[in-house]
Amino acid sequence: MGRKVVYRLDVLEWIMNRRQVWPYEFTDHFGFDIDYVYVLLSRLKRAGLVINMTRGCWELTDEGYKKLKYYGRR
Repeated sequence: MGRKVVYRLDVLEWIMNRRQVWPYEFTDHFGFDIDYVYVLLSRLKRAGLVINMTRGCWELTDEGYKKLKYYGRR
């Protein structure tokens, strides 16, 4: 069985719809390995698209919302 391809915009859109997410929710929803979740969140944070204001809980930044709007996802 092949791997499901998930794009960065899909992840950002999912976070937007949930408002705040915890890393384990990525494993439940997308089937990602928890180690990959932390790598993904780190990359999105470096890009300025997400932030973890509350320890362990992640949400979109204004830049993340702008990116979704630019691509017609919002």
